Amino acid sequence: MKRHNSSINLPRRRFVQGLAAGGVLATYAGESNAGLAVPFVHSGSAQEITGKEIHLVVEEAPVNFTGKIRMATVINGSLPAPTLRFREGDEVTIHVTNRLRETTSVHWHGIILPFQMDG
Repeated sequence: MKRHNSSINLPRRRFVQGLAAGGVLATYAGESNAGLAVPFVHSGSAQEITGKEIHLVVEEAPVNFTGKIRMATVINGSLPAPTLRFREGDEVTIHVTNRLRETTSVHWHGIILPFQMDG
């Protein structure tokens, strides 16, 4: 029996972005949007940042993916968070400023770090 593949041709990055956006929306689904400013969050493909010294700011910002404004955690005003691009062997300094009300951590993908520094 021949099996028909009816899956949607969706790039992996776009799929992951959709999952992240859906998770953010599900997390904040119960909050009111009264008094929120017009969303300023970059959405779509991730911004790219390069350089020897990187500054990241983690904070909440209003987002609108469905026609209803919700609060989400963003990095440098971006959802998804920026993509950091380096070459193997580069030495970089990354400064992370947490403007959330609670402590936070960053989990790094594709960077070899001592386990104490990951997340």
